[in-house]
Amino acid sequence: MAIICACFLAPSGAPEQEALEQTRRALKQQGFKVDLAEFDLSTSQETRNRVAPLTAFQRMGRPFTPRGNDIQLMEPAGSNMAIVVWKEAKLKTQSDEDLWPTLRERIDEERDQLDAACDALLSGPIRFNLTAQAGMAMLLPHLAPLRNLATILGDQAVLDLHDGMKDAAWTNLLAATRLVTAWEVEPTEIPHLVRFTCAETVFDVTWQALQSSGWSDEQLSALQQEWESVDFFKGLPETAAFRRAGTAAACQMDRQRPLMAGPVPVAEYIRHPLEALAAYRYAKQERDYRNHGSYVDEKDLLLYYRDAELQLRRSIKAASWLEMRQLPGITNAVPFKSKYKSRSMAMLSVRQMPMMLQSEGRGLMGRGAEAEARRRLIIAAVALERYRLRHGAYPQVLTALVPEFCNKTPVDFMDGQPLRYRPTEDGHFVLYSVGLDCIDNGGVMPQTQGRRRFLTLSRNAPGIGPDWLEGTDIVWPRPASTSETAAHEQQEQQAREKQLRDLEQGEAIREQNMEAGRKAAVEELLGTKWKPNPDDTAVDGQRLSKVLRNDKSPGNAPRTLDELLTLKRIMTTNDPDTATFEVPISFDVVTNIGNLRLAVDDAPDEEGRVGQAQICERATNGDCLLVWDTTYDPPGRHALQAEVFCSSKRNMERWVRVKGPPLPFYSSNICQFNPFYSQFNERGATLYARLAESNGVFSIELKSPNGEHIKTLSGKTTNGIIRVHWDLLDENGNRYTNTSFQSTFNVTLPDSGRSTTMSGP
Repeated sequence: MAIICACFLAPSGAPEQEALEQTRRALKQQGFKVDLAEFDLSTSQETRNRVAPLTAFQRMGRPFTPRGNDIQLMEPAGSNMAIVVWKEAKLKTQSDEDLWPTLRERIDEERDQLDAACDALLSGPIRFNLTAQAGMAMLLPHLAPLRNLATILGDQAVLDLHDGMKDAAWTNLLAATRLVTAWEVEPTEIPHLVRFTCAETVFDVTWQALQSSGWSDEQLSALQQEWESVDFFKGLPETAAFRRAGTAAACQMDRQRPLMAGPVPVAEYIRHPLEALAAYRYAKQERDYRNHGSYVDEKDLLLYYRDAELQLRRSIKAASWLEMRQLPGITNAVPFKSKYKSRSMAMLSVRQMPMMLQSEGRGLMGRGAEAEARRRLIIAAVALERYRLRHGAYPQVLTALVPEFCNKTPVDFMDGQPLRYRPTEDGHFVLYSVGLDCIDNGGVMPQTQGRRRFLTLSRNAPGIGPDWLEGTDIVWPRPASTSETAAHEQQEQQAREKQLRDLEQGEAIREQNMEAGRKAAVEELLGTKWKPNPDDTAVDGQRLSKVLRNDKSPGNAPRTLDELLTLKRIMTTNDPDTATFEVPISFDVVTNIGNLRLAVDDAPDEEGRVGQAQICERATNGDCLLVWDTTYDPPGRHALQAEVFCSSKRNMERWVRVKGPPLPFYSSNICQFNPFYSQFNERGATLYARLAESNGVFSIELKSPNGEHIKTLSGKTTNGIIRVHWDLLDENGNRYTNTSFQSTFNVTLPDSGRSTTMSGP
């Protein structure tokens, strides 16, 4: 058998290796790069020092605004008009808080870093020192900071315009522009996609800036030249070349990596023949791939990415997206498929996922086409602004820009036709590209999620991804007037109120269904004869009843497992909405090997339904006390059980879960809290409770941790839901700055006449 195994595992692969070498030689002769050594992504020490400030912005999202308070720099107020954010007196959040002071404070905290970043962007080309020899594992730590920096510079430019600091706004706008135009992008797909994202951000910032008059022709001309100098498609073929060399290097590394499956000793075939045979098959598969499959994969990858590079070379010569999208591999790229299973091929598939996310379903070339369309829109918009500055009004047609401000009439990259343009009666204009679908929708811009929108759309909902763009164009809109902005605000407020009503209605239905299920579980638990737990349940060779028993407890005669898990109500003088139960289980033992908790209405076919607010404490005699705050669970009849989880010390993966006999219990609380809906952060506090009846009158007194009165909130409800938002302002209009507060709910139910006073969350 050993001789047979040796024959099967003996290396060969000479034909596959020779075919690979022939392919490599042929590609080199044709001018294609096949080795990572042919890529030099290093930079000088001077360049590294100069661009170092650009990598200081590691935090994701919008670092200078509170979480959830997104500044939309292109918020539609209609089909082809947008709000000029910096003209708004208050930059409102969901809690109606003015965001301008917060944004100003946070930018001031990072002023030195931002100034250093601006200096770096304005001082020369942007290039980062990278290790090309790492291939597909090459780290790109600068991408997230650059994306954040583009957003931050945009926010700062808008704030500068709001504060009347036009020179500072122009500096930030120009720095954000150079982040896109001066960046010498690395030859991989993700950096290009990040650059396209930054271009979209800067497009919005530029629109905001050009809604302010007073820019000089010299400034506008410099901005126009910046955008005329950039070529978004130039470096795209090189991404296929780098991926070709990187995947080939991965295959070579696979052949050099130590084998995970070693030889199977002959003795193993005798003692465990099936396991040894499986190990032999795996070892053979691994060696076969190393000796044969890896050479085949490397050759196929070289040819696959040769074709991809040729496709990209042809596509970037296209005069429009309409022409480009007809070429093979542009809109429907065929992924590489290997005939073999290997780690390198699995990693190749995994590394495709970030690109799919970054491209948002539009592909690398689709995102590039959008960036190119926005570039041309910016150039045309700046030229129109220069025309207005010189002639006092915008022209009637785009051809009037030639040759004074443009060499030729601005063309839409999407369909190769002139950009659509029309002056408006209010002295502004609408300029747009037809977008990726190449259909003229009349300049309708995507109705994006507004910054004051109450709910966040999911990734699969309408409004996100490619479907969101259907029926719209890429628009340079006209600015909304004061009355149009006010009308938009009113529409959003109405939409927000409707969403809140729908949310509350849906929540009420969901809770009704949950309550019906809970009551059914209670009836099943209390109406079914209890089947005692077997006393032979063992942990580490001992009966669980013996392990859990409290030897120090009076009357410590041996008890069955059910007797140990039988709940005994302890009457206390504490809060009437708090119930305490004792079980004769050693607190020290159970907390060492697992935990004990109170299962509330836990149906036999379900797991995990427990009292929401409970703790397990040590009694004076060493037993366990289960203390349950009933206000976080529905009122009414319940079935309570003591439930213990414990693990084996010998085998930590073996867990034992046992529940005791059910105990009927009636909770009279008329107010149920839910920590999921009760929130407190820098934007305000949301106080939530569900009542036992639909109609209710309430008042909520807020106090500081030391008991000082802050404010009283009052109201009525007709759907059984109390949801009150506190803007953190006290009775005197001063902002509350403490990190915690106390709440007391005073609730009256008019229909039944019941009332209660309860400590809230």
